[in-house]
Amino acid sequence: MGAADAAARGSQRLLGQTRVLIAGLVLAKLAFHLLTNGLYGFHRDELYYLDSGFHPAAGYVDYPPITPLLARLEATLLPISPWTLRLLPAVAGAAIIVLAWRIARDLGGGRTAELLAATAAAAAPALIGANWLFQTVSFDQLWWVVTLAMLVRLRARDEPRWWLGIGASVGLGLETKLTILALGIGLVVGVLATPLRRQLRTPWPWLGLLLALAIATPHLAWQVQNGWPTLEYVRQHNAAIESAGQGLSINFDGGGVLAFIAFQPLIVGILTLPLWALGWYGLLRQPRWRPVGLAAGVAFALFVPVGKAYYPAPLVPVLLAAGCVELERLSLARRWRRSAATAGAAMAVQLVVLLPLTAPVVPQSSMAAWHLDVLRSDFAETVGWPELVAAVADAYQSLPPAERARAIILADNYGEAGAIDRFGPAFGLPAALSTELTYWYWKPPQVDAQTAIAIGIPARTLRQWFGEVTQVGTVPNVDGVHTSEAGGPILVCRQPRVPLDAVWPRARNFS
Repeated sequence: MGAADAAARGSQRLLGQTRVLIAGLVLAKLAFHLLTNGLYGFHRDELYYLDSGFHPAAGYVDYPPITPLLARLEATLLPISPWTLRLLPAVAGAAIIVLAWRIARDLGGGRTAELLAATAAAAAPALIGANWLFQTVSFDQLWWVVTLAMLVRLRARDEPRWWLGIGASVGLGLETKLTILALGIGLVVGVLATPLRRQLRTPWPWLGLLLALAIATPHLAWQVQNGWPTLEYVRQHNAAIESAGQGLSINFDGGGVLAFIAFQPLIVGILTLPLWALGWYGLLRQPRWRPVGLAAGVAFALFVPVGKAYYPAPLVPVLLAAGCVELERLSLARRWRRSAATAGAAMAVQLVVLLPLTAPVVPQSSMAAWHLDVLRSDFAETVGWPELVAAVADAYQSLPPAERARAIILADNYGEAGAIDRFGPAFGLPAALSTELTYWYWKPPQVDAQTAIAIGIPARTLRQWFGEVTQVGTVPNVDGVHTSEAGGPILVCRQPRVPLDAVWPRARNFS
């Protein structure tokens, strides 16, 4: 008993030390984001989520309701700023570190594999690049990892009741971003193609499925009520991406199968690709973990023809954790004494080299000099919104008082509209109107305006609606950063040819 007690105490001591190290990684990741998240201004998507949060609904054209609800929650509890808005994505990224550790532990990894898995999750380019922005991506990543962590736990303990947690996680994922449907399909394949299908004879998988459907029902009902606008968005959005191309911008958003494959090393990390590959091997090699590997593999394969390279990024921390366990196993079997140190060093080098491309560490004033505005479009999308609104305010204030009182502001896209709604009240500007995405739904029932100030809308389009279209200003370029709006005209439109209420139904833009 004495030897057994000593061994138990030693094991507990090692576990405690591991937990302290994991906590240190979590705090380091949080601290990094808290120090850098306020360096750049609001991203156009963040402005859209904030506006959506103040238009509560069970759904929106291009995303379900959880992310706008979180934006509204933060705006209610804290002063609104880029730094405060980005607190929750930072917390989500920190939580994934803990989940990666637990996945490695449940996969049978020892202390080395656990620490490597947590380090890989902390330093993964896909997570660093996502967790500094308030977007659906960070929360989507969290639900994917939670779901797969619970599937691993279910297999490790052979406890079917974990299907309830899996169902809840998938349901919350569906209320966050619909891409988790691919993982749901993968789960079905992983169950049917392995002995795990025996659990279908128990009520737990079915109760999990019902729970997922119950959580997702409000958004599904909204889609039915509004004629499935998200399907129209997906169709039009993909067509717009294919016709526009991506140039040199690293935004992983479309580009076809070749671009999808080419961008994977940047998302996974070039130096951690071997671990990622080992993760696939380890999950598919062992019958116990094969359902996890098949679920991940099917989800990954479903996104290849879509061409959006970042869609399967939530798989990265799971696969890296599995790869760390497999590396530990091979190292012990083949006596690779320095494998863990080499892997850790590779993660550190990769983190440092890619950091300027993944996180806001370069000041905005130097962004153009580093060509980051071209290489990483997300960075450029944070620049120039207050200045745009100030230029629109100048045009608005130039109108005679009587005309200004009845003037409206027309924005071409959700970024411009969100900026007007965020910064415009300080200048006395009215809320913006836009035909893009969910903004199309937010137009008041009746708009009787003889004058409009337009941003970003082509003059030839405006001349179909107004008899007089005059340029009165230009959207300023800030710090030389290349953005979609910089240099665009600000136009005053008068003498409407038809009422805006009549134009609106056919002007809808869901691309």
